[in-house]
This record gives sequence, structure tokens and C-alpha cells, in this order.
Amino acid sequence: MDIPDTDPPAHHANASATSFQNPWPPKSLLASRQVFSQFPLALATRIEGYDIKLVRTVRPDFGAGEPDEGRVKATWLGHAGFIVQLPKVRDLEPVRILFDPMWSGRASPHQSAGPRRRLPPPCELEELPDFQYVVTSHNHYDHLDWPTIERIYKLKGDSVTFIAPLGLHSWFRSGGIPAEQIIELDWHEDAALRPSEQHPTVKFVCTPAQHGSGRSFFDQRKTLWASWVVHQDLEDGKKVAVYHGGDTGYMTHDGPCPAFAEIGERYGPFDLAMLPIWRGGSLSFIAAMGLRLVSTELIDGLHASPAHAVRLHKDIRSRHSIGMHFATFAGSDEEAREPVAELVAAREKQHIGDWHEEGGFGIIDVGETAVVVLE
Repeated sequence: MDIPDTDPPAHHANASATSFQNPWPPKSLLASRQVFSQFPLALATRIEGYDIKLVRTVRPDFGAGEPDEGRVKATWLGHAGFIVQLPKVRDLEPVRILFDPMWSGRASPHQSAGPRRRLPPPCELEELPDFQYVVTSHNHYDHLDWPTIERIYKLKGDSVTFIAPLGLHSWFRSGGIPAEQIIELDWHEDAALRPSEQHPTVKFVCTPAQHGSGRSFFDQRKTLWASWVVHQDLEDGKKVAVYHGGDTGYMTHDGPCPAFAEIGERYGPFDLAMLPIWRGGSLSFIAAMGLRLVSTELIDGLHASPAHAVRLHKDIRSRHSIGMHFATFAGSDEEAREPVAELVAAREKQHIGDWHEEGGFGIIDVGETAVVVLE
């Protein structure tokens, strides 16, 4: 089922584009017997059956040991944050894109409370390679952090462009960022940009996600949420395609969300995808108390599980996928291991390899760089 072609669009909750909704039938919690047949929490126990390494923060080299030509380089900055370098063209500076950067110690409006960061960023913002674009998936605090955005603007000035879903233009403007440096897009709208007249065009496409938005009780779903596609045609006839999943659920009342197969059909295949595999830090306090969720039925509509993420990976036709949105704000070591174990199990069940294998899906350390060679 595609998004109906309506006026206003089906994901707009009003005619003025100031309120939004997921256009697919939501998961019905009341219809879920599993939610009410057992208590949703249990004591956390050590995960058995897999030799699961604990994700850590390492010093980044941003793929310096690999050639820049014909390769996509993606360095995990923690949570949903990545810096992605597109293949170098001639002697031009490579195009680099910063996705969902988050450097603060807590995902919260106040640093005295809220989900606490477990894994530090791999470096200071000032140590990142030069980048030209900052892309935001939605306005939840673990994805859009004002202290980080403010540091970026002070560092980069007028040399950076901020790209975001509908409704966030005024948020960036309220922080003093000039209007000409802000681009906001609706689902399936795109912006064709070039860092210089010599660079090939980079196309950013705002694509659907199944999630929500809001920074307080009073602004729920007042701005759009999204995933992102990045395309660039290279001079040697090759093309590069990258996908960032933001934060998204996979299941609807009627089964898998149809948006991802549509994204794969319209914009795929992708050389590299960065996909959320966990619920992030919003429920990290549960793990901090030594507990774990037995049932994820309550959150599957908003947060993809590792098994759902593997299905999403296949839907979008990704050649190589990296898991994100876990471990950084985990409440315990076991919560950091749990999504990795579930991803390995789902990968084996669906007969796909690790991220560096063709068609594979895996994880890297915070600060590690995944390098993908174009076909």
C-alpha cells in the first residue's frame, strides 16, 4: 500500500502542514494479546549463545588508510550520528554529510536530567573532517541537539547547509542560523545541491519514516519526521546511493510498513544504509534498574527491532547496512549487547552476512569507519 495521493497529503494531519501523522494503520495495542498476557518486564540476564562484543568508542581515522576514490566512507559518531564521505571526484574536496549529530551528555532539554550518554563521542566536533551538510531526521532530543547545532554553526559559519523535514525551519532560525542556510523538505521532495560549481550535484531526498516528533508535551507531531536518501552521479558513469533511516518503526496494524519497499523501488539499491535497530535511550532507565523488556509490542510501531531492521534492510535493497540507535544511551552493558545478539540471530535466520559482505548487515564501534567500494 503506497501513501495515498491526496490533498493535503495523507501524512499531513491538517491543511496548513503544521501537524503530521503516520499514514498507515497504526499497531493496535488493545488487539495485542501479548501485551496483556504477561508482565512486560523481567530481570536482565547475561545473553547466552553468541559471542557478542561490547560496542566501545575508538579513536577515529575516518578511513584514512583507504583511497577516497570510488568509495563511500561512513564513521559512526554514536547513536544515530554519522559523518558520511562520498567518493572523491578529481582533485576536489570530498562531499561530507553529517547526519543527526549529538555531542551532549544527555538527550534532554536540560543536562541535569534525562537519558545519560554511556558511550562518549569519538572526537571533538572540531576534529571532524570538513563537511558541507548537516541532515536532521526529526526533532527528538537524541537526534536534534541544540548545543551541538550551535557549535557546528559557530565552527562552520556560512559554509554549512542544514537540511531537515517540514516544520523545522523556524527552529533553526530561532537559533540565529540564516534562512538561506536552511532547507526543509516534505516526504519525496528533494534538493539538488553542490558545494562548488566544480562538484557533481548531490541530491537529498526526504523519505518516509514511521515515527513521531516533539520536544515537549505541547508540540507533539507538529514537525515532520523522515529518513533520508542521498544520490550523486559520478563522472565515471558510476552512481552512489546512501540511506539514513533516522528513527523508525517497521510494523503497522496490517503488517510491515509499505514505505520501505517503496523507497527501495524508487531510490534503491543503496550502496550503504544506516539503520536503527533499537529504541535508543528513551527506556534506558529500565536497564539501569537491572530489568529488560520481555515484550516490545508497545514500541514496535515506533522503533524497529533488530529482526525488523533486517527486513527493512532487504526492503530498501541495501548492499551494506550498519546498525545504529543502540548502545550510546544504553542503561547497562547488557542492554548494549542485547540488540547486537538479536541482530546476529536475525541475520542468521534470514541468511545474510556481516556488513562488509555483499548484502550484509552488521555493527561497528563508535568512531569506526565502514568503507564500501562502489560496484
